[in-house]
Amino acid sequence: MNLLWRPMVDSDIPGWAVLLAAAERVDQQGEHYSEADLREEWADPDIDPERDSIAVLDGSTLVAYAILDKRVTPEGKYRLPSQSVVHPDWRGRGIGAQLVQWITERAGELHRENRPDLPGEVSISCGERNSALRELLDSAGFVPQRWFFELKRSTEPDPDVADQALPEGLRLIPYDARYDEALRLAHNEAFLDHWGTTQVDPEGWKHWHTGDSWFRPAVSYLVLDGEEVAGYLLSKEFEADAAATGIREVWYTAIGVRRAWRGNRLASALLLRALADSRDAGFTRAALSVDADNPTGALGIYQRCGFRLDARQSVHARVLSVTD
Repeated sequence: MNLLWRPMVDSDIPGWAVLLAAAERVDQQGEHYSEADLREEWADPDIDPERDSIAVLDGSTLVAYAILDKRVTPEGKYRLPSQSVVHPDWRGRGIGAQLVQWITERAGELHRENRPDLPGEVSISCGERNSALRELLDSAGFVPQRWFFELKRSTEPDPDVADQALPEGLRLIPYDARYDEALRLAHNEAFLDHWGTTQVDPEGWKHWHTGDSWFRPAVSYLVLDGEEVAGYLLSKEFEADAAATGIREVWYTAIGVRRAWRGNRLASALLLRALADSRDAGFTRAALSVDADNPTGALGIYQRCGFRLDARQSVHARVLSVTD
């Protein structure tokens, strides 16, 4: 194979969209991307495209790629999550194994260059239907470390789910941009004990949470105790999914309750309000993702609110040492 391996560049984005669409037809992970979606992802301030991405091309056709991210977690670990996809027509030719090798070697370089003082770990996610990738990761020394569940339900009322009132003194309001910085800080506190999360800075908060084109403030909410943010729910809509499936689906992408207010069923109250308003806004289905081992018991909360398992994804990790 006479393939070109080089860093990804802006002009690869149209081919990236074509590649992901072809992969989705086979892998069926329920993920669809427009070129506009990918341009927004590509603007991630934490990614250095020249050094932390690789494109594999047959002439001018993108047949595979990989991207590495990097973050320091609250427990003091240097984590390098990655994404990589090989076009279905090019699978079985060793490209996937070479991508995993590139990811591992580049992750080792980043660990040595940036935070050799911290334990290092590189990770790759795998959809439950992708058995070939799981076998490849096993052979490359990656160990299954975490499972994430995608849960879904109709936005129509569920007779088995009771309404949830807030404790006295708390009020639930629609998202208000005046609280955005307080919300960012509340999010950082709420997710401090969640696996693999990092403290989100103002730039990252705007890019990935309340400033991107997918954010839907009309079906996002805050729970306030006086003027303090006690809990919140943020919603997004991925229009490329609706275009592909014909289903208008709302994703509840961030649901958090600060420690001092846990145990008051704020998450349930937020979800039930969001479901009712999402239905009125024209969404027919709601979805969210949860760490199966979430320490706050989130999985049980979501199930009690009528959400049911739709898909699973595993995260496979490999420990890095400064000699890698």
